[in-house]
Amino acid sequence: MGKNLSRICVFMFMFFMLGVSAYAIDPTDDTYPTAERLFYIERSVNKNLVCYDVNLKDGELNSDDPLKVYWVNREERPGEKNGLNYIQRKMAYGYKVVSRSENSYVCSLAAYPDRKLTIAKKGTDYVCYITINNQRSILRTLYVDVSPKNPLNVHYVELRGVSAETGQPLTERIMK
Repeated sequence: MGKNLSRICVFMFMFFMLGVSAYAIDPTDDTYPTAERLFYIERSVNKNLVCYDVNLKDGELNSDDPLKVYWVNREERPGEKNGLNYIQRKMAYGYKVVSRSENSYVCSLAAYPDRKLTIAKKGTDYVCYITINNQRSILRTLYVDVSPKNPLNVHYVELRGVSAETGQPLTERIMK
């Protein structure tokens, strides 16, 4: 019995290690998080992400440019980061500061200026507040479902976050 138990333990250990290794090297499961990450956008056409990090200067929001927005490749060159081009900044993934106060910035995304984002400090970290299902929420991700034949044809956008009050997960689908 002791010999069989040893074999089972070795098998379980090897199975666990292989599973962990396969997961750790699978770039499609990694969002390449940063300490400054507020949220990211996923799209149905590929696994690449558009990331929005808080842009700090001496520990405070950079008043000239409060967000760093960039692509993270998760397919051809996993982990590689690239900036947005002019059209991406102006028409899709860029942002505009609508108003600012001493401790926060209200912004809008180029592709959806109706839903405002508020970048503010919560405790020691910065978060992105948004309204999801009529509740003040902390935005984690946006998922954009587009037509595979025409990526400009958006079927819907799904906001995903947590309630700022309770921490419960919230999702809202906006049909286009």
